[in-house]
Amino acid sequence: MPALQQKNMETWQVVRDRVLLYVRAMDLPPFEGLEIALESLKKANTYSIEEAMDSLAYTIGKRGLNKGVLDAQGEHIASVPPINKGVMVSKNFDRTPWLTALKIFIHRWTRDLFGPSRTR
Repeated sequence: MPALQQKNMETWQVVRDRVLLYVRAMDLPPFEGLEIALESLKKANTYSIEEAMDSLAYTIGKRGLNKGVLDAQGEHIASVPPINKGVMVSKNFDRTPWLTALKIFIHRWTRDLFGPSRTR
């Protein structure tokens, strides 16, 4: 088997396994899951995982299976946490962490040796 054909076969197997794994995780009846995987792989007809997963998402949507997970009240539960797009404020970094660690150690050592300071 030529090297290019071997590589394409390995890539196709990865794409197939990814689609089957996703369908298996959906906890569908066995034949329905296989039918969805087969239909989406036939539509994609590609060696690209992205295109195969897009085809699978389309097939799942077409069959009305993308309802998501609902809680006890019937509200949709997101599968990912919400994205916080707030601004990150920079923090000053300690340029001499060894010196800071030494100061903390000496402060704790003197506190343990002599007791807490009464000046506060």
